[in-house]
Amino acid sequence: MLDSLPPQPQPPRTAEARPGPVRLAPLRGETNLSYLDRLADRYRLGVRDLIPALLQVGGGLFKGYRTDGEVYLNAEARARISAFCRVPEEILQRALPAWTAQEPLAPDGAGAAGRFRFGAVVPAAGEGCRLCTAARTRRTKPARIYLQPHTRICPRHRRWMLGTHWIDGAPAGTEQVDLAKLPEMVPAHRRHLDLLRHRPDTARAFEVAHAVVVSWWAQQWSEEEQWPHRVRQLTPQGADPGWWRLLARDTVTYPETVALTSVLTDARTRQRLLADTGGHLLHTLAHVPGLVGELARGTNRPWLPEQIASTSAGPLLLWAQHCVRADADTAVADRLWTLHMAHRPRPIARELTAYRDAAQQPEKAAGDRRLHWGSGTGRIRRSPPAWSTPALTPPYTATSPHRSTAASTALPWAPG
Repeated sequence: MLDSLPPQPQPPRTAEARPGPVRLAPLRGETNLSYLDRLADRYRLGVRDLIPALLQVGGGLFKGYRTDGEVYLNAEARARISAFCRVPEEILQRALPAWTAQEPLAPDGAGAAGRFRFGAVVPAAGEGCRLCTAARTRRTKPARIYLQPHTRICPRHRRWMLGTHWIDGAPAGTEQVDLAKLPEMVPAHRRHLDLLRHRPDTARAFEVAHAVVVSWWAQQWSEEEQWPHRVRQLTPQGADPGWWRLLARDTVTYPETVALTSVLTDARTRQRLLADTGGHLLHTLAHVPGLVGELARGTNRPWLPEQIASTSAGPLLLWAQHCVRADADTAVADRLWTLHMAHRPRPIARELTAYRDAAQQPEKAAGDRRLHWGSGTGRIRRSPPAWSTPALTPPYTATSPHRSTAASTALPWAPG
């Protein structure tokens, strides 16, 4: 009788991943959560029901669930998802930017694991073009994609993706707008894509340009005509213009942001700037007339130099100062596109929240204006200009914060 070998220790075995009956292809740039949500929908389940059961991780995976969040998976969880949806992991990784972004640890050190996150720790995302999604999936369920400045426009269907703006635990309600009445947007998008292809600093320069343009937008110059026109074109009939001015801020300023990005990334711009300053540190934009003039021409605003020449602070002046320093010290070149926290535009969600709060506290309005309640029809006797964002505005219903309704009586303006 032969002696048998003693039993050898075996590695722990996890539940075998089995393919499901539905093969679901991912969309390019889609969030993990969106893909899993669409997968669950094909089985007529919610994502919070299917995925914890599939990964065997319990219902706590989606604690604090919000539709604008993201779920990160470890290798074991990714393998199970890949097998279940019958899509190779290589394809999922190419399509889903966050597929391998993090590697959560399982509680016992082995097995599938996931982590749900939302808020500022998750990159900006929102619904992709609904028409494109419907054409690719043959279903009406929307898909959420990561939004970058150059991916917010669908040139085919002329739509702008606003993203999701959460206010008091609920989305603002409007995710995308129609650009049919703004023909200048698509050419600006083509120019943006061309800059990304040919100028390596474009992505970082766009952030600086965006901060500069938003600082101009906040001034509400009387000479400015293009932005108010675009706001009016985007504002739905019966909607509050002040609310929409804030909601569409990045949309209406997009062509000028692209134009400014083109100017800042042009090597000739820096050469003229150095010639104007003679290598000396500038203290106002009046010391760089070449730059100011080029910005006026690039944005088609001949009145701009008079408005910004005296600027002695802000992202544009800081960029010009970095240009001068970088010419004298190459180590400073890395800071050329640095955007200080104080110069970053205020998130649109915070702007909308402040606007709504001001509407709900009319007694704190500036000046000696007094409120005169309307007849309850939801109309305003005398509306403020569409371009202004007054301190007093109509209150909003919880279901539609951007519309005036009979359920939320409007606040008419009285002469001061």
